[in-house]
Amino acid sequence: MPPRPRCSAIADRLILALCLAAWGSACAPEATAPESTLTAFVGATLVDGTGGPSRPDAVVLVEGERIVAVGSRGAVDVPGDATVVDVSGRWLVPGLIDAHVHFFESGRIYTKPGQIDLTHLVPYPDEVAWMKQRVPATLRAYLCAGVTTAVSVGGPRFEYEVRSAAQSIAAAPNVVVGHGPLTLVPAEVLFPPFDGDVSVRSVTDTESARTTVREAVAWGADLIKTGVLGGPFAAYEADYAAVHDAVVEAARVEGLRVTAHVTELEAARTLIEAGVDSLQHLPLDALVDEAFLRLAAERGVIVVPTLAVGPRNFVQPYDRSYDLLPIEEICGDPQVIASWYEVDDLPPLGGGFAELFAAGDGVPQQNIRRLHEAGIPLAAGSDAGNFGLLHGASLHYELDRMQAAGIPAADLLVAATLHAARVGGVGAEVGSVEVEKRADLLILDADPLEDVSALQAIHRVVKSGRVFERDELLPTR
Repeated sequence: MPPRPRCSAIADRLILALCLAAWGSACAPEATAPESTLTAFVGATLVDGTGGPSRPDAVVLVEGERIVAVGSRGAVDVPGDATVVDVSGRWLVPGLIDAHVHFFESGRIYTKPGQIDLTHLVPYPDEVAWMKQRVPATLRAYLCAGVTTAVSVGGPRFEYEVRSAAQSIAAAPNVVVGHGPLTLVPAEVLFPPFDGDVSVRSVTDTESARTTVREAVAWGADLIKTGVLGGPFAAYEADYAAVHDAVVEAARVEGLRVTAHVTELEAARTLIEAGVDSLQHLPLDALVDEAFLRLAAERGVIVVPTLAVGPRNFVQPYDRSYDLLPIEEICGDPQVIASWYEVDDLPPLGGGFAELFAAGDGVPQQNIRRLHEAGIPLAAGSDAGNFGLLHGASLHYELDRMQAAGIPAADLLVAATLHAARVGGVGAEVGSVEVEKRADLLILDADPLEDVSALQAIHRVVKSGRVFERDELLPTR
């Protein structure tokens, strides 16, 4: 295998640039040509994430962190000083993007006391401390699974801290932070305090909604996450339509996209009318109707179905019927997986969730097909962090569930790349293999257009132009 460019070359160039800016040419080294930062990936079949046809024998030329040329062999000029990586016989796709994660939840059985209260075994402050010290391993798990961008859709300030950590760690995904969730339900009703902060941003009226959007801007949010919980929380949400109108209006002023948690059909309809850009989850109480589909299509709404959370969060923990995919076993945090078997008797789950999410062709599966057949763009999001769902690898379980519901592999690749990038508001930066975008790539040993499981056959991961061997990314035991 040809050698990779030395990381120090980039640092040397930066130091030289700063030096020249301050002191002129007096500090320049004598007649030393800078080392090239060009890398050419040559010979793979390119599936670029835009939904277009695959391109055999392709060349993707990368300079530093960016893609500078894409085309067929012979059509792209590969400079003589470029490092050539021969990927003949393989497939090259964009890095995957998970459009729904929560870093303030670990995936462990102890992480959500509002659903399963095991604080007598592991006090919640201890669970929080475990998550905080495990951040580097959690981030590496994403790259191991080929997930180069993760969209956090709300939580405490810890979500921003994880983003900062990811920016300073090479083996980490891009982290996009959604401020929120903004909800009319009081925070203390839903989650215990997280290290002195709340895990949802409670609003009470239109003015507090606008104030919270301004808070998001001050914190450096990438998007806004809002939501209507419905069901047992409906009594708190009488004025949710007016509040969401205010949220969307304020977010538009600030140039932020809005994604919304919703699981009921009429609330989803109202949120689309309010102008949200994407929906997290599916209507579960009824089948989507033609009027809803027309409205969603007219407004250009993207839907993140999160099919994985049903069986993994509401069924499998209770009967231990976990059906881990190969990549979950390889890249999943072993300490998280071990926790699923540490408690013999879990409190019973009520509310009819087990029946709703049992195997079969239920409302979630029918709704995802109706959305797809109507041309509504779908994005892949795992809801990782909920217990039973692994950071990184469980995006593949989501794709597996979406394929089982009838979504073709070619459309799933777009759902896990460009559409997911658009949910996070980063579609101009990542999500497809195009010139000027960040060089976040996967090199695969199988054809992802044949079966979505091919996305698990990862040969190498490229993050911001840096090539990672798979062994570098395996989890810490």
